[in-house]
Amino acid sequence: MRKIILSSVISVALGTASFAGFAATTATLAVKGSIEPTSCDISLSTASIDFSTISAASLTDPVNSKMGAPFTLNLTCSGATAVAVQTTDNRAASAMTTAEVLSDMGVNMGTTVANASLFGIGTHNTDKKVGFLQLSMSEANLNGTASSNLLTSSDKRTWNSKTVSSSKRFSLEKDGYFSLASSASSSTPAAATSASYTLTPAIVLKHGDHYPGGEAVNIDGNVTFSVVYI
Repeated sequence: MRKIILSSVISVALGTASFAGFAATTATLAVKGSIEPTSCDISLSTASIDFSTISAASLTDPVNSKMGAPFTLNLTCSGATAVAVQTTDNRAASAMTTAEVLSDMGVNMGTTVANASLFGIGTHNTDKKVGFLQLSMSEANLNGTASSNLLTSSDKRTWNSKTVSSSKRFSLEKDGYFSLASSASSSTPAAATSASYTLTPAIVLKHGDHYPGGEAVNIDGNVTFSVVYI
């Protein structure tokens, strides 16, 4: 008799525990998703500039300039956002300084030309610098409209206003940043859905007798343009 009663008590207790286990007093709703950041694509109208073969015998002046064809740097953004472009000289170790231009070419570039605007184009077998590259900007376009309101910076915090046009070119500087303002009075990069810049490359070479005879000297410049979000 005791066994029957004990079994009944256990059965009732288990039934009560089972009912309590299935009783829900809260319900949780998870809300998910993601916000895709505005992004910009950067592209060049050409991937390389070829100055072809230059005869050392044709380099008869202390300073010999060769102009390349203009090319366009384009930015296209998925939404309006403030961006800048950083310029990196991948041949910086071979970049000449204004002091070297004076000693090797006999030209005093004065204080108006910064070392940062002279990009490297390689060295030859005696580990001497071949010359230098300059990149000048002549035109710009912001959101489909021509713009002359150029901004430059060395740290992305302080921006300097410049005016750029076909008659007033601006020389790019390595490790520097450039962008466009919405107006001449603005000192911060404008929100852009698109921007474009017309750039012209020019190389400057020494007198032909500065290069070794009997072998070719390669011109080897390499510059990277990177999107930077402000």
